[in-house]
Amino acid sequence: MSCLITGFLPISNTRYTNINSSMQHYQHSLKYIATEIALFHGYETNPITISSVSDLAGIELKDVGTRSGIFVLKRDLCNSIKEIENTLIDSLNGISGYKYSIIIMPKCLYNTLLPKIVLKPKRIVTENLTREEILTLAYLASGCQLDWKGYDALDRTREMFEELLGSARRWLRQNYISLDIPNSGNETDLHRNLKAFTLKHLIENEKVDDKSIYVESYIGDLKPDIYVISRDLVIDAKTSIGHLPSDELLDVQKYARFAKGIWVVMRPIAILLDLDGIIGRLKDTDRLGIDMEVMIPVRDKLITLEEFVNEGRGYMAELLQDRSKRG
Repeated sequence: MSCLITGFLPISNTRYTNINSSMQHYQHSLKYIATEIALFHGYETNPITISSVSDLAGIELKDVGTRSGIFVLKRDLCNSIKEIENTLIDSLNGISGYKYSIIIMPKCLYNTLLPKIVLKPKRIVTENLTREEILTLAYLASGCQLDWKGYDALDRTREMFEELLGSARRWLRQNYISLDIPNSGNETDLHRNLKAFTLKHLIENEKVDDKSIYVESYIGDLKPDIYVISRDLVIDAKTSIGHLPSDELLDVQKYARFAKGIWVVMRPIAILLDLDGIIGRLKDTDRLGIDMEVMIPVRDKLITLEEFVNEGRGYMAELLQDRSKRG
């Protein structure tokens, strides 16, 4: 088993992902990661799965590698590799310029096609991950809720995490609807729900008086998502759509002009895919004397990045212990 995208790998143009053909469910987790990385670059797209020649009714095989998107080439294609090899090679040789695509393929196709491709991909991801590492990533990406033991675990996290945020939004509208304020731009439901989860955490867990919370209000010439006047704390929610998560931390440094502390609320999967960059950016803000914390929604509260990482280590340790017991 090889190749799953872990941590963040900077992408420009096209990436190939090579997986062992015996791990079919592994592709479901890869598809989820691919869609999230595409979001960093502003591409919201559903992966296109090609498992046989007959699947090409809705998409021509020549489009693979020559148009933007996420393409999943299934293991079934290995059985007809001689029939489609030339078409695939011609298409993949056309990868260049500004076309953005991620191609996931089994090892049988990868080994046959890569040596014959003239224009090599910008990135070839070949990191090895154990089953326990995949399950730990899924557990964290779900907001520390999912306990699923299949290789497709990551693909099951999005709905669970979105429901976590959605329930907080419903709570806010039922109890403190005056704080459910949209921003003046084209705000996504994800951003508004991240704010709602944060407000619920402040009121229920931090015991902050709702009267000391300002939402979408100008403080001088700046307008943070949330400002807690009693703590001189600015909180900004970041969706990581169209931006690298670590780059988003640069944007919130401006609030250090007037606030004592800054929280940046981010999605777990965004943090996992850019963890090195986020840690580096936090070290940089610390050197600048800025008190900044990255906060992550899990279960019924926000936790710090350090707590998040420790949660993952603990979960991983339990999985490894279980594997050891099974022999």
